[in-house]
Amino acid sequence: INTEAELEAVFATATGSGSSWRTMPAAKRAEILHRAGEVLEARRAQLMEVAASETGKTLDQSDPEVTEAIDFAHYYAEQAKKLGRISGAEFVPAGLTVVTPPWNFPVAIPAGSTLAALAAGSPVIIKPAAQARRCGAVMVEALWEAGVPRDALQLVNMGDRTLGSKLVSDPRVDRVILTGGYETAELFRSLRHDLPLLAETSGKNAIIVTPSADLDLAAKDVIYSAFGHAGQKCSAASLVVLVGSVATSQRFRNQLIDGVSSLKVGYPQDATTQMG
Repeated sequence: INTEAELEAVFATATGSGSSWRTMPAAKRAEILHRAGEVLEARRAQLMEVAASETGKTLDQSDPEVTEAIDFAHYYAEQAKKLGRISGAEFVPAGLTVVTPPWNFPVAIPAGSTLAALAAGSPVIIKPAAQARRCGAVMVEALWEAGVPRDALQLVNMGDRTLGSKLVSDPRVDRVILTGGYETAELFRSLRHDLPLLAETSGKNAIIVTPSADLDLAAKDVIYSAFGHAGQKCSAASLVVLVGSVATSQRFRNQLIDGVSSLKVGYPQDATTQMG
């Protein structure tokens, strides 16, 4: 999207023909989402390939991520059924949800956020992270193939930051689902103070190693947490707190340095690569 007119056309579609998704019976939405899980499974190899080529995901990391996306589809399909069985209440879906996922988990997080909103009957506009546009596109293509209407699920890439700001601040947006930095959540809220924002944001994660710890295992866990997924996992350890004698333990220090130094960094098509 490079112009405001193009963005307006996206909004018009979502709130026009796309609104038919809101009136679809919950059982029908569930049926489509279960089918989405099956299509995602059929496209596993393609999703793994694009995650490797676009974001450097190694195969041992992208395979469970695709499984997570599949699980999201089936889980939210079952949750959708419950919305039509609330005694004494009528569920009213959000008019429009904007999904802004990160690049570090380029399949599972975009899928989970999108499927949750669709299960709740809301049309969705998804804007994948710039570094993972193709991953987002392949995931969305799978949902379209499963029967999610293109009007109810639109994929956009923004030409500039101003248009991105207009996307999340438009009053027709009933909800934004963000996974990303805390600063991004603050920015979104500053653009529109009444914005219903569901944000999972970054933080500092610590591992505490005490003198009673198995130092070999502690070093292994610190290395995996800090450098698994190329250090880009939301829960990646960014701080190690060494208690008492561990702070001066040459053995622990050497294990940590040796372990990190031995990690093989390379292209994901090499099965021995540990960091893409």
